[in-house]
Amino acid sequence: MYLAFGLLAIAGGFWFYQKARATQTANASVALLDAEEALNAGNLALAQSDLEKLNKRYEGTPASRQGLLLLAQVQYRQGHFEAGMATLQTLINSRDKYVVPGAYNMIGAGQEEQGKPVDAAASYRKAAEVAIYPADRDNYLANAARALTVAGKYDEARQIWTKLSTDESSPVVGEARVRLGELEAKSASKS
Repeated sequence: MYLAFGLLAIAGGFWFYQKARATQTANASVALLDAEEALNAGNLALAQSDLEKLNKRYEGTPASRQGLLLLAQVQYRQGHFEAGMATLQTLINSRDKYVVPGAYNMIGAGQEEQGKPVDAAASYRKAAEVAIYPADRDNYLANAARALTVAGKYDEARQIWTKLSTDESSPVVGEARVRLGELEAKSASKS
């Protein structure tokens, strides 16, 4: 009889846990929608406040991780690149395989905005390394090649573009071929 009561208590506890978790996930999604509305209305201060509250209250939920991406965007729009990158580092530390590549990509974008194209290229390459989908990987590599071109590292950029230009299924195959032509033209004009 004690065993039956024990199993019933465990089952009940599990049911309450699942219900509480589902409620938390739903509430986090609503909070994310509220923050997105503020962002779409152009109210960056309210959006930032809502996103910070979302992360504190519902940390670990999918909506919280999406909220951190949006928070980094808000911080970038305000010119707070270091704060945005710190926010993105939180996502990288979460090791969520669906979010980490995008976080590295956004860090690269922030580094480019700061005039650090070599650092940006390294971040884009990290994004490509952990990307789940081939199309995303190719886009991140293209970002790295563009940053390397800005940095004057034409040989490294050429290597990436050459690789991307050989894959007909790549979403950047056309751009890769154009960029290779541009780099060849630069090399020819220097000779």
